[in-house]
Amino acid sequence: MKIRSVITCCLAFVLGLQLVAQGSASADTGTTTYADIKGHWASKDIMELANEGIVKGFPDGTFHPDVPISEEQFMALIYRMLPPITGDEVDEFAQETYLKKSKGRWSDATYRKMLIAGIIGYDEPAGSINRSEAARILLAALAAQSEGDQYRGSKTKFFKDVPLEEINLVTIYPIYKLGVMTGYPDGTFRPNDNVTRAQAVVLLKRFREKMAELYPDNVNQETKGLIIQTAKSTVPLLQEAVGITDMEQMKKYVKEKKLPVTDAFLDEHFWYLKAKDGVDYIRHPDFDELLYISRIWDNKYRVTVQYYAGELGGSVDRTFYFTSPDGKSFTLIGKNE
Repeated sequence: MKIRSVITCCLAFVLGLQLVAQGSASADTGTTTYADIKGHWASKDIMELANEGIVKGFPDGTFHPDVPISEEQFMALIYRMLPPITGDEVDEFAQETYLKKSKGRWSDATYRKMLIAGIIGYDEPAGSINRSEAARILLAALAAQSEGDQYRGSKTKFFKDVPLEEINLVTIYPIYKLGVMTGYPDGTFRPNDNVTRAQAVVLLKRFREKMAELYPDNVNQETKGLIIQTAKSTVPLLQEAVGITDMEQMKKYVKEKKLPVTDAFLDEHFWYLKAKDGVDYIRHPDFDELLYISRIWDNKYRVTVQYYAGELGGSVDRTFYFTSPDGKSFTLIGKNE
């Protein structure tokens, strides 16, 4: 146990602080090599991400592929793959609840930014992360937590060692169906097994591939800026509209203010105004959290936001659709418009 503690401490320094490639550089090829990955099942993926400067080995030219990776190291690797998270810190309740363990550590800034996006580490930052927790974090980082809704109450057992409990159904099942994490040939998932450094590299590569598949980066920065500007100046204004407790009032308010939203958008995102009390305590995003913006049709855009939605909302992902006749002005529309 003492040896493992020393290794974990070393990993926190070399992988967590810089996360850039280091190893034995070949003068002939300019590639990075490690003495202890020859013949290893993940050697190709390790070499690929090391040469991109995403992962790092040790000064002695080794990688230690089979050593467990810590939660904070895993979080730091995922954070490097995400679009910029520009938001300010979340409310005091969230900070007191979720940031106490990382306070003062090298990973503190990473945990703070990830919390803005509702990507939360629950365990000890320096402790090993298991496959179940990795699944939860990866799913949130893909803004795909809502994918788990379809498995709630499922009686289908994908893995013989994964109980049909809701936390497994809404995290392990969807990350498996997305192809980011797989099971073992014996029909198990091994949720409590630690994730090794080599496994983390493979997961990171699959995560990046799935991110590119789900959210094609096909929108230029100017257009992204205009979309975000429209969202920021509209959605919070609607949610904070004083005294509006039913849908007819909201539609009247939209017309008076000439806000760029359609009735279908209101029906989709402010459905609670049709309910008896007309109140929703889960806030909408500020659009400075984790944003995936893609063009899905000639003049139709999709914005998926992963964010921390307050004490009652927790970690949430929501998707918004926009249309533009000229690429300059944008209207918030319903999914099927």
